[in-house]
Amino acid sequence: MAKATKDDHKHAASEGNGADDGEAINSATGSALVTTIAAGIAVAVFAPELLAGMAVGVAAVAAPKILPTLGNLVAPFARTLVRAGYKTALKTKEIAAEATEQIQDIVAEVKAEDKTDHASA
Repeated sequence: MAKATKDDHKHAASEGNGADDGEAINSATGSALVTTIAAGIAVAVFAPELLAGMAVGVAAVAAPKILPTLGNLVAPFARTLVRAGYKTALKTKEIAAEATEQIQDIVAEVKAEDKTDHASA
């Protein structure tokens, strides 16, 4: 691999002036990620009892970035579940109404048979 010279750094810096903020943020995020991983390895080696606390800290820092994305991914799934539950409830209500009607018909038939049996007796 060739060694970078001062001219290479100046050229790269002059090209970097047109970079948008998204690249700078991604670079900072990547740098923070590398630092976190390095610290995690150090904690795992020298003080493993601190890993749980570190995991909570990492989760607290990552949550604002992950939760909106997770919410966007879960929302269609949740909507589908609610839709399926609603349709199931409607179908169950329909089935229960039909069963009730059939039972009422049977009860009416038994009552009619009892009346004819009592009338003929």
